[in-house]
Amino acid sequence: MKLRLIALAAALAVAGAAQAKIANSRDNGNASSGDLFASLVSVSNTASFTVDLGLRLDQFVSAIGPTQLGIKLVWDLNDSSFTDMSVVSTGLAALIQPLNYGTVFNTFAAPAVIGASDLRFDVKAMDGLPTFLPAAGLNRYLTTSNAPSITANNGQVFAMDNVDIYPNAANLDTTNSTHGSSFATAGANMQDNGDAFNVYFVNGSANNWKGATSFQSPGSIADPLNFFFLTNSSSTAAQQASVTTFAGQWHFDAATAQLSYAAPVPEAETWAMLLAGLGIMGAVVRRRNKRS
Repeated sequence: MKLRLIALAAALAVAGAAQAKIANSRDNGNASSGDLFASLVSVSNTASFTVDLGLRLDQFVSAIGPTQLGIKLVWDLNDSSFTDMSVVSTGLAALIQPLNYGTVFNTFAAPAVIGASDLRFDVKAMDGLPTFLPAAGLNRYLTTSNAPSITANNGQVFAMDNVDIYPNAANLDTTNSTHGSSFATAGANMQDNGDAFNVYFVNGSANNWKGATSFQSPGSIADPLNFFFLTNSSSTAAQQASVTTFAGQWHFDAATAQLSYAAPVPEAETWAMLLAGLGIMGAVVRRRNKRS
């Protein structure tokens, strides 16, 4: 009898761990910050896919410096795996939550959806302190954009937490979803016409952080997306926020269902050109010194 109870308890524990929800900008009980999550959306088919990447904002920015090269992180949405292929390990493989995307992506990736010409994607993470006019650095956000550079004022950064409505809706969705009430495992969700209004990316998140920003976060899967870190510079809404651009870009390969962040090491030819350029500059400086 005891063995049966132990086995039942273990089975329930595993079943519970297979359900997970995305921590929103208010931390939602998570330790330090909101979760990194990605979205795929097909507007013409009114369907979207939301996936918890199993890492928190603070974990990503602590492990990946904005100028750091030689980075390649890969999430396989078909087999629920994460691989750190960086030149030097970032340590994120030891921090990432277990991934359980089930067959949700396969449901989303029906030919009518995955082959749509308007398939777009983005990646976000949120850490907004729910305080009126918070002090500098207390509101932090990661976002993709196909723009080469972005700007925002503090007031816009304060409003970016309106996107909470989107992951919250996905967390509550019970159809085509591995999301549940736990943070123990990173899950996934597919929205279709039968789901609640805000489960759909276009309704819950839209292109510009639910109207908060002037830049758009998603872009076509045909192109890589740039990545930015935004923080409020002060409690004054009209002042410009701090925006840091990462060296790496996000890619989504529809053929392999792999989402990746990559900041490659420059090719040998690039290093050679840089060294040659430095040599020329040195020669010019030496010639000027001789003349003087």
